[in-house]
Amino acid sequence: MSEYFGRLGQQPIGNLLLAAGALIVFGLVIWIAPRIRRGIRGWPVPVPVPVAKPFLTNRKHAMLSALERVLPMYRIHAQVSMSALLAPGGRWGAWQRGTDGDPFHWRIVDFVIVDPTSSSIVALIEMDERFSGPEENRQREAMTTQAGYQTIRISASDRATMATAQAAVGHLRDAALKAAPAVTRLPMPVRTWPLEGRFNGTR
Repeated sequence: MSEYFGRLGQQPIGNLLLAAGALIVFGLVIWIAPRIRRGIRGWPVPVPVPVAKPFLTNRKHAMLSALERVLPMYRIHAQVSMSALLAPGGRWGAWQRGTDGDPFHWRIVDFVIVDPTSSSIVALIEMDERFSGPEENRQREAMTTQAGYQTIRISASDRATMATAQAAVGHLRDAALKAAPAVTRLPMPVRTWPLEGRFNGTR
């Protein structure tokens, strides 16, 4: 071994540097090659194929039908993006102009009640879910309240029935009937709504 190192010491410095460089390059190739192979196998990354999903859950579908029956004088829109209802006050900085900086971009309001004669928003309706956090609900309502909207909340424990809809928005119906009774007065159905049992798990 000592004889080998003695011969190595007798080599010109240029040869030693060349050999050291070759070893470094060889080590880098060994380190990089498997990563390149993994990258090639994963490229191009396939784009997930979009699939259709239900527009409304059974509970929200039933509630929409009940709201339409209680408030026939209004137009009710479902699953409305908050970005259609709210705009940032003042001027945004450059970092806020994209969708990542938009605090309303991914938030959805369950139902929006609109006066069809003026297109003005009468109220927003939010249906709480059992898995939704109270802090998130407070933040959402704080934003809409600050913008001047009235938000009506339907508890997660409430079934989607005519009785629930009447309790939640009956005051809006009464106000509309009082303002224009000859135009908006429609009889309330007295019989049981046939979809209540279907969408509330009783049949």
